[in-house]
Amino acid sequence: MDVKECRGLWWLPNNPSRKIAGVLTYKPSEEFKLELFGIFDAEYDGTILAAFKSTQIEQVIHGQASDGSNITLFECSCGISHKGCAEFSTAIYKARSIVIGVHLDSLDEKRFFKASARIPELSHWLYPSILKQIYTEEEHGRGIMVKIDKMPDAEREVAKVDVSKNMSLCLCRDASYKSGDMSFNPSFEQFTSLQIEAKQAASFKDFYGEVVRYESFLSLATFREVGYTDLMLFAKDYYNSIGEKKIYKPILIDTKFHTRPSAKKIEKHKFIFDYDRIKDRYPVAIKQWFRNNWKFDAIRGHFLDAIDYHGPFSYINFLVIIQAVEGFGRRFMQKEIVDYRKSLPEGHKSKALHDILSAIFKHYNDVKCINQDTDINAIVETRNYHSHLLPQKSKNAVEVIDLYHLTEELRKLLICCILSYLSFTNEEINQITKNTYNDLFRE
Repeated sequence: MDVKECRGLWWLPNNPSRKIAGVLTYKPSEEFKLELFGIFDAEYDGTILAAFKSTQIEQVIHGQASDGSNITLFECSCGISHKGCAEFSTAIYKARSIVIGVHLDSLDEKRFFKASARIPELSHWLYPSILKQIYTEEEHGRGIMVKIDKMPDAEREVAKVDVSKNMSLCLCRDASYKSGDMSFNPSFEQFTSLQIEAKQAASFKDFYGEVVRYESFLSLATFREVGYTDLMLFAKDYYNSIGEKKIYKPILIDTKFHTRPSAKKIEKHKFIFDYDRIKDRYPVAIKQWFRNNWKFDAIRGHFLDAIDYHGPFSYINFLVIIQAVEGFGRRFMQKEIVDYRKSLPEGHKSKALHDILSAIFKHYNDVKCINQDTDINAIVETRNYHSHLLPQKSKNAVEVIDLYHLTEELRKLLICCILSYLSFTNEEINQITKNTYNDLFRE
């Protein structure tokens, strides 16, 4: 990502008369650093006490860049503040969130009606099909004509779904043309973006939460960590007028703690499923994914941690997945667990995790990607051993290569559990897993 600089004046919302010159260094989703030539407290500016007066956290800082853009920084901590030989002090603030375009008083200020997010994987997941290239053979040479198709909005917008009383999601096909420097290097681009609309004005935090939730769904579908490259909000009071028409201007937002786009090459054949594979079931699945269900939230989080192994594989990867599988069984498969226990011989001693896993494996006994010969005792004892629940290693606990293979079997099981939560039947899960070329599902 390119590092950007914004030179301008900066102030606290409760003291707009005290404006300090400074430079904002902005690296998307990574660092928002503001260096001020002075401090906000005029009484201590230029004194030895400046370092002690600027160490507090400023929840909001407003600014205006040299190009006229209004900027808001949130949760700004002062890492360095000092007085050198000059008659003024300097301070460096690091912010957690940024808004470029408008001034806000808080992350909860309900001012926006729409958001647009660019996620690299989304264009591969739902191919935009906007550009048309026509190759021609002529008497004096060959030619290429590129046409940006003028689709009506009804065809550009795909799969619009109301995911809550206030929010709707839509996948939008689009294209752009850039002439380049004096038209020397013209370029075309087509892409699919995520559009989120609110029936009533919503906040930065509201829209950001919806985008992150959709990213997690796309992570499931593509089996890779995904993150937006651009996230724009739109407000009713921020626009340009052309005659009687209002052209709403994009407001860029970003946060330091957001997942950055993966540097790995996008390989569509490794997706678990794409839009075309589930388009008939997509509205039901996406509504279920966006339900506010505390029972599923932690399981979703564990699954996202289990998609990519961060660094070398270790027993921690196994523990994350087994905890998610166990949680799914406890919260969503109570009937299956009860039925399994009823089927046990009289006098059989019940073991919680063993019964949960047995019931889950039995539920997916007709899903071909699930290995029914997986050693459940090994899973249970490995979990107990690596969770330090046993005083010593048991004979069935596994490590190293065997632990890796056991974890891969559980990853498949967890994916099937989540697809079930999204209302896919076992037969549909069979079709999805059979038609992916993801290494996890290849024998």
